[in-house]
Amino acid sequence: MDNNNLEQTLVLIKPDALKNSLTGYLLSQISEYHTGMYFSALKVLEVNEMLAGEHYAEHRGKPFFPSLLEYISGKLHYPDNPNKRRVIAIVYQGPNAVANLRAIAGPTNPHAARDEKPGCIRALGTVVPIFEGEKMIGQRMDNLIHGSANLEDAEREIKLWFKPNEIPPKMQAFPTVQSD
Repeated sequence: MDNNNLEQTLVLIKPDALKNSLTGYLLSQISEYHTGMYFSALKVLEVNEMLAGEHYAEHRGKPFFPSLLEYISGKLHYPDNPNKRRVIAIVYQGPNAVANLRAIAGPTNPHAARDEKPGCIRALGTVVPIFEGEKMIGQRMDNLIHGSANLEDAEREIKLWFKPNEIPPKMQAFPTVQSD
């Protein structure tokens, strides 16, 4: 595939998937065999507050935002074991990568995923109520996996999670510039 026809999407295997030993299962579900997509880049990383905040910037100010940051950084699943707080970030590429990944992942809400698309990845997740004292103020979706919502988000997210030199040059779908 040449770069003119290259579509890429960001996939994050989140801390809840890692804690529940679902990494192999998730990778097999989004493998080239099932999707026609393949890796451009992959890395395991600890998610700091700045990266988490930028990734979920559209949710800033919402009641569940602090819980979302703790979730993606692994603090909720590994409060006493910082060495296990990690995410697997993957750039997948192939025809219709964004739509293909989202179809395999299923609806964002795991309860909706079980009802609307049983067998999809997110059907294995859960919804966690968020309380402030005795009052429920929102919900957090522990949905195992992130996939870019559209091509614009894919470009922004890939550039947020990966440096240009972490993606082989022939697999870079988005233009980059060198900063002074």
